[in-house]
Amino acid sequence: MNYFFDKTTESFFVEGINQIPTGAIPVAEKDYQALIDGRSNGRKIIVDRNNKLSLTPPMPGEEYIWNGSAWIVSEDRKAELLARQRNEVRALINAKRDECVNGGVFVPLINKWIDTDDKGRSTLVEIKADFDINGENSTYTLICADNTAQVINFEKFKAAWNAAKTLKEQMYENAFMHKTLVDKSSDPKNY
Repeated sequence: MNYFFDKTTESFFVEGINQIPTGAIPVAEKDYQALIDGRSNGRKIIVDRNNKLSLTPPMPGEEYIWNGSAWIVSEDRKAELLARQRNEVRALINAKRDECVNGGVFVPLINKWIDTDDKGRSTLVEIKADFDINGENSTYTLICADNTAQVINFEKFKAAWNAAKTLKEQMYENAFMHKTLVDKSSDPKNY
């Protein structure tokens, strides 16, 4: 099959199937497949002054336009790109914050790591409710992150509660600080 590329419509034509536009550029079959694959993977087909076809690097995002030698952000889409990048970085910050909040915390008073994910925090709330109902002289068993049982009194419970609470507060404060820096940056990916 003989393929042709029309630079005006940026379309391919097949001899014998399509009417070939005047000025269409002949394309070898091996080049045709490479060009089609490249275009479907975000690359743009460009034609040089000698009518040689080549592919650009992949388009970095929908806000970009090809200026003839590189992808650049179009002036009317710069704010859009900045907002999208900020949202992407904020999402990464939130994911890291949540990973840290849910990753457990060391409690020196009991010399153990405790779980701080939803189940771990739920267990602490249940123990707190038991202390509230039954008084501070009770003891309870806390299953630690290493799956060992630790009998805790009210003082040890408070140490565990405060460690989990402090971890969460610090991670949220840290994430807030980073998101504030991202919001002030004109280059959020490298703030």
